[in-house]
Amino acid sequence: MLNMHKRFNSQTAAAPMWDAPTVSYKTVKKMSEQPSPNKYLIDVREPDEVAQGSIPSAVSIPLSGFGASLALPDIEFEAKHGFKKPGKDELVVFYCRSGKRSATASDEAHRRGWKNIKNYSGSWLDWVAKEQERKQNDKWDDDD
Repeated sequence: MLNMHKRFNSQTAAAPMWDAPTVSYKTVKKMSEQPSPNKYLIDVREPDEVAQGSIPSAVSIPLSGFGASLALPDIEFEAKHGFKKPGKDELVVFYCRSGKRSATASDEAHRRGWKNIKNYSGSWLDWVAKEQERKQNDKWDDDD
């Protein structure tokens, strides 16, 4: 009986099937400062959220149309999103607001054959907190 309960538990059903390796603020910070054409930092938040701010050098594919976007031919993908579709072996780091949607995007990309996927599990909330902390520390350093 326990197995049936677990099988139909809504929390279990909503969780991604595959857990991508995670990356830290430090890794994402480096990516944002040194963009590379074969490394992607992809924001899967919706456009109204992205309008409030995003990580420098990140590109956007809203989760609401994520699966359909990955299924597009390369030329159509680039026309729709304004950047080259990541190759299946290129590094792709996903982020969102708190790490849940980026985990979902990681799982979806993995199921569609992408191999070098990472999830910035702290996502936007972690980025903002760390950037504020860094600026505060810089301010204190300047006061010396």
